Amino acid sequence: MSARNRADIERVSPAQTEATFTVAGQAQRITEILAQSALGSRAYWTIRVDGVLAGDISLHAIQRGPVQTANVGYMVDAAFRGRGVATAALRLVVARAFDDLGLHRLDAGAMPSNLGSQRVLEKAGFTRVGVLDRFLYVAGSWQDHVLYEMVGTDFVPDVSG
Repeated sequence: MSARNRADIERVSPAQTEATFTVAGQAQRITEILAQSALGSRAYWTIRVDGVLAGDISLHAIQRGPVQTANVGYMVDAAFRGRGVATAALRLVVARAFDDLGLHRLDAGAMPSNLGSQRVLEKAGFTRVGVLDRFLYVAGSWQDHVLYEMVGTDFVPDVSG
């Protein structure tokens, strides 16, 4: 999926090394995801449609203690876009985040030009918060990001460590 969607990835993501788009680079990415998952700082799922890999979605930068938050990121293969795949996956991840992982809030960002991702977030119930000016270095310049959030049920977090 990575090589097929390279142009899209480069349009909305920080610069990647050439190795990122190789089998070895993807193996390294998976190793890093598994390590972060084992530490509890990330939760990761693949998105499948009729058994075919259609993308991935993750909760990363998971923070515990008094914050109980994570950032959502997702990518859907171009062949599966426009069919509600990302929205359905995001709704499932939101449920897992609040019900199973015990998080209180989620945030996500999209470049202003990425209207498809903004629609996904809004359809899944996220609220637009505002714009982060020059938030992320993408495609050779600092890019603004539209910030979205979703807040779950209030609870008393375990801050005992």
